[in-house]
Amino acid sequence: MRLIYPVCLIALLTGCADKDDIAKKSPAAESPKKADADDDGPGVTLKPDAQALAGLKVVTLTEHALNPELIAYGRLEEDPSASFTVRAPYAGTLRLAGGQTWPALGQSIAAHTAFGIIEPRLQLTDRVALNTQLANARADLNASESAVASAQIAYDRTKALNADNKNVSDRAVQEAAARLATEKTHEAGARSLIQVLQASLSGAAGSDTRQVTVERGGDVVEVLAQPGESIEQGAPIVRLAQLDRLLVRIELPVGEHLPPNTAAARIIPAGFEDQPPLPAQRIAVTAGSDPHVLGTAFLYRLSQTRPGLRPGNAVTAHFTLPGKAGEGVLIPRSAIVQQEGRSWVYVQTKDDRFTRKPVSLDMPTPTGFLAAHGFTAGDRLVVTGAQTLLSEEFKSKNEADTN
Repeated sequence: MRLIYPVCLIALLTGCADKDDIAKKSPAAESPKKADADDDGPGVTLKPDAQALAGLKVVTLTEHALNPELIAYGRLEEDPSASFTVRAPYAGTLRLAGGQTWPALGQSIAAHTAFGIIEPRLQLTDRVALNTQLANARADLNASESAVASAQIAYDRTKALNADNKNVSDRAVQEAAARLATEKTHEAGARSLIQVLQASLSGAAGSDTRQVTVERGGDVVEVLAQPGESIEQGAPIVRLAQLDRLLVRIELPVGEHLPPNTAAARIIPAGFEDQPPLPAQRIAVTAGSDPHVLGTAFLYRLSQTRPGLRPGNAVTAHFTLPGKAGEGVLIPRSAIVQQEGRSWVYVQTKDDRFTRKPVSLDMPTPTGFLAAHGFTAGDRLVVTGAQTLLSEEFKSKNEADTN
């Protein structure tokens, strides 16, 4: 009996060992198969019928040449040929024109718009002289009114006598009518003179020669005078610019060179990175804006502009350089979504699996962005419905966190 226990114990241990080996060799006990590398990143699983319902569209990336580029930075500037200043035609006091408001920064003013008037300034001696003339004109008006009344009575009496059996001749009637007309003319002249003198004293004549008019339309970029201010002849009142014509000053640091034949550039204003670059043509080589930076500056003129762009906006300039082209792919602009301050695209790694991958926007083109790393020809990229995938991904994540 003593030998039974060791034998049984050995048999029992042997059996346990066999069971452990079997368990190790059993498929159910094997460690799960590691997912594809593409599935390690963020993404979403979406069945084919759900893909069709969401309207997903996928394209296969192809190889694209990557030409050497130089990237530089600069700022937008006004085009001097499209900027102008409205100046005072003569000395006086600025006033608002009837029914108008004073120009404000950023306001657009159409050509030939009158926005103010200038009241002439009168010296004391001029004012005294005008008041004297006005008093004399009023006295003349009173005399003319009396003369018109007398001439009217004489004319009415002569006309009545002529009608009563020709007690006076027709010639006498004509002479009385002429005298009445003359006195009325004197009266009208006196009234007109009084109006002119009063307007001169009040400075509210309102004639065209006193108006401040914008001859060329544009946006107000500086307001240099306000209503009620006294202004001298030739002093600036407002400065306007046509902001649909902008220049770009690009500054290259020391050590960077731009080939002389590089006449074109692609300009991306800050804040507009998700939009196609703006074409620009070189117009001049000039000194940099900072005298402490010994670099070279280039002036380019934008071939077109975009609403919201203003002088002073920072820009990035891309120049295509001569040299051997590399290989990469073109990421369509419609494939890009924004999340957590970064740009992403969705790559279809399986029939129902879409992996979200970061993409760089450093090499823009009119239709998208060139990528030298992270993507290869043959990748299947979602170009329609990427935003839907992003929403579905975070919806699923929130549901998982809640559970």
